[in-house]
Amino acid sequence: MQIIAKTFATILAVLVASRLYLDLKAKREGLTMTVFWVGIWIAILIVAYFPSLIDKLISLLGGQRTGLGTVFGMALAFLLFINYRIYAKAHRVEKALEQLSREIALKDLAGVKGKVKGVKK
Repeated sequence: MQIIAKTFATILAVLVASRLYLDLKAKREGLTMTVFWVGIWIAILIVAYFPSLIDKLISLLGGQRTGLGTVFGMALAFLLFINYRIYAKAHRVEKALEQLSREIALKDLAGVKGKVKGVKK
């Protein structure tokens, strides 16, 4: 099961990292959010490759090992992947809406200037 978890986390991390790189290069994403998501996925990979870290953290916090950590870890990685995709889509929609509103405002402004120039005193 751990091999599946490692492979699963690695595939998702590579997908996210490649998309982040392309979005950063195309200036659709800022450096801050790119660093944030890369950090999240590095943490996921560390946990996937060293699951005993979670067991140590659970024991430090006073809990007991349940054995479901790998399943829950894979579920968490998948949820974070979905969360990233939703964030990326919402960010692109926000940028497109911002650009569209600027274009409409400039058209409206140009129309008002044209009407003002055409008015005779």
